[in-house]
Order: sequence, then C-alpha cells, then structure tokens
Amino acid sequence: MASAPRDPANVNLGRLLLLGFRWFDDGLRRNLAARGWPPISSGQSLIVAYLDPGGTTISELARRIGVSRQAVHQLTITLAAAGLVELRPCPADARSKLVVLTAEGRRSVPAALALFDQLEQLLAARIGKRPAADLRAALEADWGPPPDLDHPGN
Repeated sequence: MASAPRDPANVNLGRLLLLGFRWFDDGLRRNLAARGWPPISSGQSLIVAYLDPGGTTISELARRIGVSRQAVHQLTITLAAAGLVELRPCPADARSKLVVLTAEGRRSVPAALALFDQLEQLLAARIGKRPAADLRAALEADWGPPPDLDHPGN
C-alpha cells in the first residue's frame, strides 16, 4: 500500500480503504502500461470498472462513481481517443450517450482481471494469507446502506 502517515489522527479506516484502493489501481495501471496498453488515469480506470457489458450511460456512470456528468464525459473522451471506448446514442433515451468498450477495450478486460488476481496473490504473500482472506471477507460482507449518523435508526 502507498505509504501512509502513522499519526493515529490521520489513519482512519476510510483513509486506509482509499490507500488500499490506490495500491491496487496504481499496480493495475502501471502493469497494463508495461504490457503495452495505453496509459490511463485513476479516473479513467473507474470508468472502465463501472461499465456494464452492453455499455452504460454517462449519467449512470456519474452516479456510480459519484462525480459530475461533465467529469465522466471528459474522461470518456480521453478513453475514446485512446481507442478503449466509444460513445454511441442510447437506444432508450435519445438525449443520452452510451459508453461502450471497443474491441481493444474488451481485450484489456481479461488482462486487467488477471493483473488483479496477481496483485491479490502478491498482497497475500506480503501480509499473510489469513489477513488477506479476512480482508476479502470483510469487504464482501453486506454493510447495509450508509448510516445517517445525525439520525440513528434511519
């Protein structure tokens, strides 16, 4: 994981989760680039990660990622320039654009999945198989909806 300050005030679980995400994302992007794939940013990797097999609208991607439609549109433009996605008219809504992987983009998905497996195996080797399995189990658990801390029970 990226080095994190060890000041207890700065090392909350949310920050640790973000640092873990960055470790995987940086490893993925670095290794894809080393294998000849076009370099992509963290934001662009989120677009690809949230795409449905048949494509996803820009509005839905923005909702899933938690950013503006404009930000997603800009990221998809750069992914399209790299030949990984294309924008198509949405059959369900003429006002919307559908983001779809190109043939090149579809070829990168198995490579990315294989790299995630390798990164997970490396993490288990570094921190131990049991802690890695426990981490996976905790992240796979149903956490329920995010709570409203100002209104417990909601």
